[in-house]
Amino acid sequence: MRPFLPALGLLLLAACANETALPEASSVTTRNASPPARPAAPPSKVTSFDGRWVGTITLQPDRTRECPRAPSGEREITVTQGQAVFTLNPQIRQSQSGFVSADGSIRMVDSLDRTIATTGLFADGVFQGEYRNGLCAYAVRMVKRN
Repeated sequence: MRPFLPALGLLLLAACANETALPEASSVTTRNASPPARPAAPPSKVTSFDGRWVGTITLQPDRTRECPRAPSGEREITVTQGQAVFTLNPQIRQSQSGFVSADGSIRMVDSLDRTIATTGLFADGVFQGEYRNGLCAYAVRMVKRN
């Protein structure tokens, strides 16, 4: 069987020798060919809500009585080039992020658990939304500082 291996290699090489190169895709023309499709443009960044938004988080009525209290003190949402970062707990660097839509609406999610989210609306210098974590719901209200 060993003497056939070099012969098999030569046969395969000879089979490829008569191959012709495929023409370039751009050199083929057809009568009804449409121009190549352009890639979709990325969505434009909404920068009208850029800035620092500061406010509080308040626990909504809790029927289960198992929800943790809302964090004390002010929290912050920073919007830069349309991307928002909501700092929930600065000590452990817990944050959520998302992109602001042209109408000011947003959904910010946790990087590890996408079911933990804050949704809301930026309008007239105020952000009003809701932070949800499981069955627990918190009202978020912030004002633009700069």
